[in-house]
Amino acid sequence: MQYFGQIETKYEEVFLTQSYIYFKKDEEENLNPKDIKSLLKTKDDRKKNIIGTIFIYNPVVTPMGFDSNKFLLEQDFNAFDELIELKSEGYITIFKQAMKESCKGKIVEIKNLFNLIEPHIDSSTLLSKFNEDLEKYNSNQNTEFDRDIMYLDAKNYLPFGKFVYFCWGDKLNAKEFPNIVDYAKTIYENSLRSGKKIAFAYKKEKTIDWSIQYLQFSNPMQNHKNKNSISFAIKRSFDTFPPIPAFYE
Repeated sequence: MQYFGQIETKYEEVFLTQSYIYFKKDEEENLNPKDIKSLLKTKDDRKKNIIGTIFIYNPVVTPMGFDSNKFLLEQDFNAFDELIELKSEGYITIFKQAMKESCKGKIVEIKNLFNLIEPHIDSSTLLSKFNEDLEKYNSNQNTEFDRDIMYLDAKNYLPFGKFVYFCWGDKLNAKEFPNIVDYAKTIYENSLRSGKKIAFAYKKEKTIDWSIQYLQFSNPMQNHKNKNSISFAIKRSFDTFPPIPAFYE
């Protein structure tokens, strides 16, 4: 498996605006960013080569050859706005184990609710900014974070592939951050209307219907207490293809 993405920067922040996992046909195969770009060149290419989409909350990624424990702008990185290879670590390793057989020779696109590369994005201060931003976004006012590199065009978003696997976690709060929840709900409903198979990991006692109602789709990297159980549920989702919702206890 290889992981590729495009990083952009603005106002001293870094964003992951595109990212893709490529599942190798065999261990000897090794693609470069140019190869991936050729597989995604046209809309027809994307339809043919992207087998599905994973939705996470926000990215935490590092380019190959750079230090994962240091802020990227403090390192000698200059390949902004280019498709490059990224380290396969963190949440990517969990998807790698779950999907390696069913997605062999194909690309899985990874999308984010927020493209900001930040390990502690769920602080109340940041979430308040995002919530205010998304209210402006929907009324076409100027947003604090650049709308084109931070957010999806949720109303017009249509995923590629046979499935959408939602894994943006259990922290959406409609009462406190209603605009964030509306944004997420629009993405979910557009994915559902597109006819894609929808899958996610959920806590058994909460039920599938509850998880959909409150848009709570567990992510093992956000729920450390249940990390192993959620990871196993993700793997069980992909025992069937296209994947199906799977519970953990």
